[in-house]
Amino acid sequence: MTSPNFGFYFETAGRGASQGAISPAEQFFEGSLAESSLVRETAQNSIDARLGDETVKMVFELKAMETADVPGIEGLRATLKQVAEETRGAQGHANMKLAYDTAMQEHIEVLRISDYGTKGLTGSESMDNPTSALSALTRGAGISADDGSRGGSFGIGSAVGPMASNMSTVLYTSRPHNQPSVVFAGYSCLASHRDGDGKWHVGDGFFTDLTCMEDFSYLRDPGALGPFPERTAPGTDVYILGYRKAGADPDLRHIKVALMRNFLLAIDRGNLVVDGITADCTWTLDSNTLDTSVLEDSEAHAFYRAIKDEEPIVGASDQLGSLSLYINVDDSLDKSLHTITVRKPLMKIDTFRHNSIPIKYAAVLECSDDEGNKLLRALEPPQHHRWDPERAPHGKAIIKELKNFVREGLKSRVKQHFGDQIEVKGLARYLPMEVFEDKSHLLGSTGTPINGQGTKTESSTIRGTDGGSESVQVRSSGSFKVGVSTSAAGDGETPAKKGKDAGGSSSRTNSGGDLEGTGSLGDGSGRITAGDVRFRSWCEGGTGDLCLSITAAESIEGDLELVPLGPGGSMEDGFVLPIKGGTVSTGSTHVALKNKGNVLSNLKLEAGVTSHIRLKLSSPHRYRLGIK
Repeated sequence: MTSPNFGFYFETAGRGASQGAISPAEQFFEGSLAESSLVRETAQNSIDARLGDETVKMVFELKAMETADVPGIEGLRATLKQVAEETRGAQGHANMKLAYDTAMQEHIEVLRISDYGTKGLTGSESMDNPTSALSALTRGAGISADDGSRGGSFGIGSAVGPMASNMSTVLYTSRPHNQPSVVFAGYSCLASHRDGDGKWHVGDGFFTDLTCMEDFSYLRDPGALGPFPERTAPGTDVYILGYRKAGADPDLRHIKVALMRNFLLAIDRGNLVVDGITADCTWTLDSNTLDTSVLEDSEAHAFYRAIKDEEPIVGASDQLGSLSLYINVDDSLDKSLHTITVRKPLMKIDTFRHNSIPIKYAAVLECSDDEGNKLLRALEPPQHHRWDPERAPHGKAIIKELKNFVREGLKSRVKQHFGDQIEVKGLARYLPMEVFEDKSHLLGSTGTPINGQGTKTESSTIRGTDGGSESVQVRSSGSFKVGVSTSAAGDGETPAKKGKDAGGSSSRTNSGGDLEGTGSLGDGSGRITAGDVRFRSWCEGGTGDLCLSITAAESIEGDLELVPLGPGGSMEDGFVLPIKGGTVSTGSTHVALKNKGNVLSNLKLEAGVTSHIRLKLSSPHRYRLGIK
């Protein structure tokens, strides 16, 4: 794929502004992970270019490529050397030196991002047609169609490719849906520099016919590029030369997680399918694989469970149209993940935080009607990462309406799960700390502080008995005073003594008292027994899954036998739970569980660390659990 007439053209600077080694467009991606920015900008552009009702398919493919196969590489190397010399001593010189060094290597890592089921880059590359899709992506700055249904801006999205390239250079191949030929283009984002004759040139270079000085003329039907197959179907390929995250993410797992976090709803609805291809592995994200793929990332998993809410909060707005709020209430989360928001492209935009909601949750707000989508797009900055009410006259009222809708929906879900809230004065003094934090090893199996250890931190979770939760009727308002009545304590063999109301002797070492207890291990062989761990179990209303949060006082591994609990908490030893699968999660690590009947095999529990077990059942009944 070579032609002596084509290469990278850098316009003479004349009296134009000088360009430094730091692109102004980089401000739109400061503080963002390269993978997240790359995924958001390329995927939204592909979704924008969707051809009719076809599913958009994207392929992220990482391969090693001979640098000699890069079209126009010799001329580009000469320019990169001049840029590196000219920027010496200036901020950004390191990036330009890296670009030159990368271009001089024998092989480079190239990430090709391809889309299918799209329109391709239509229109002409001519200077007289600057707003065409072809011109806007390959050499535009700040150019975007004035269409409220769009998700992104070519002018900003085109900047992320060079930012992800150690050569600051990207290539494009595209076949428009209405044309038989494939067009090839290239863009190099460098800095102002002098050539061998001392003449100044701008930093933006475009791959074009060097013999045609009056206008741009891109190469047609270039054939295959290096090891990558030739583009034949309608759609577009973006080649990132010297992909700077290749070493840190050789299997493109970071790309996969970024896709799930930002396009979860689009993938689940079947609007977007993504393949990842590397030398060592392949993976697919679609509506069929998403339920297992989200187990690789706790955040994506939490929001995936939210969009599977069988009874979402639904509303209608005069300005915005239909609104839907999907909620996952889960007190096993490390913290509340709040509410992410999406509009018609079904890409994550903003995050609404309601810190007054007394539950741990992950929620998704969808506003995808055409009118609402158009209004909300006007509130987004170029990064499309939040809704800024100051960007349009109607912004404050719109955002207020959305936040009120989310707040009331969350409050109704709190009431549904836990009933109305009441104020019990003084109760905080007698409650344990957060049950699911790492410090949960300080608690006994029913929330009682042990060995004199306790805390003055007020609990923010709902605490029930080990066997499950019972429905409680409370009044919707009012306040109550609380006192403590301490039962006599003993071991069942010696006469019992009544302790102080606070527990233990009159000389308290710290809050919570110093009551001691005794116990013994069960008779299991190679088993984790009830004496080894503290746990809580519940049945999740939305999915019917059985969930356990379990903490070991000491690191331990073995089999864990579960027993169903009947009326009154008695064990039903003869009943086999209909377990069809499950996972155990510790922090961000998720492992599939194996079981034989009621026995979970080969669990590894770290001392003081809470693990969360989720069991899927083939029968939709609710169960209460104990540990044998």
